[in-house]
Amino acid sequence: MKKVIGILIIAALSSFNANAEMSIGVTANAGLLDATGKETFNSKTSTKKEELGIAYVSGFAEYHVPLNIGAGQFRVGASYVPTSLSSETNESVHGSLTAAQGGTGEADRTQKVQADIEDLTSFYVSYHYNMFFIKAGMLEAKLITNENLDSGSTYPDGSLDGKFFGIGFDKDLDDGVFIRGELAQTDFDDIKLTSTGSDNTNVIDITGLTGTNLSISIGKTF
Repeated sequence: MKKVIGILIIAALSSFNANAEMSIGVTANAGLLDATGKETFNSKTSTKKEELGIAYVSGFAEYHVPLNIGAGQFRVGASYVPTSLSSETNESVHGSLTAAQGGTGEADRTQKVQADIEDLTSFYVSYHYNMFFIKAGMLEAKLITNENLDSGSTYPDGSLDGKFFGIGFDKDLDDGVFIRGELAQTDFDDIKLTSTGSDNTNVIDITGLTGTNLSISIGKTF
């Protein structure tokens, strides 16, 4: 799917016309992210499902493709979130077996992990007909890990990649100004992070990372 979207974007940009219209604007976003996280620490595994509410502001720019395809119009665009999106801190305590149980008898270990999403960027293609549109695109972002592990380990930063689909409407006002409403569904690729820096092996697997996003935009077409 990402390859298809990429090909469509490249094909649209290849038809660039200096006289074609452009739209820019700002968007207020609110939504929910769902994911399942599995942490493996010294062969012991714990699994937790999380739901996180998010709210953020992004900016976008769109190029109106000067092609007559059906009764509607294609556009290609990009959006960018200038601020970080922060997760809650996840804390887990790993108990040790006593010597009688075949363990080391060492103290329990507390693991605290928190992550920030930075430079969230999307690229998309949309098809507009009258005041309605459909949209498909791909997302990428940096995943910055912030951890405090008693084991002395650290997790590397990672990357987020995904795709999204959306539907919405545009309402034209005066002087090229418009307002927009959109509902989108996002699916991210699975993530695996393996710690380094100690003899203890910590692994975090994040699967099923999906999100539903509702947004309101205001923009202007030139």
